[in-house]
Amino acid sequence: MEIYDRGELIRKLRTERKITQKQLADQLGVSEATVCKYENNTSTPPFETLRSIASIFNVSMDTLCGMKHQGTLSTHGLTEAQTETVKALVDAYRIKNAQTGRQLTQEQFAVLGKITAELTK
Repeated sequence: MEIYDRGELIRKLRTERKITQKQLADQLGVSEATVCKYENNTSTPPFETLRSIASIFNVSMDTLCGMKHQGTLSTHGLTEAQTETVKALVDAYRIKNAQTGRQLTQEQFAVLGKITAELTK
């Protein structure tokens, strides 16, 4: 059985995107020490902060809560045209997978998440 570590996940998401604890703290409206506590599992982020973290890192709440299901992309911070582009990419993946009878894979969602994250820079 796999042990879920939310703090490690937050640290991993943050470092993959080359964001410092200070930068994440500023985006969340908390102190750098608070982000450190989240990453060290000495404090649990409140629900609204978890929602913000999910949006910042473009992951689902399920992912942050240790659920295996992935399937949500946040388009927070994107223009309407960028949002439409992301939706078109998702639809294209779904059509291709529907032809093979499969759901979108975790890897496909990861690619879509990276594309969406790049658009928000």
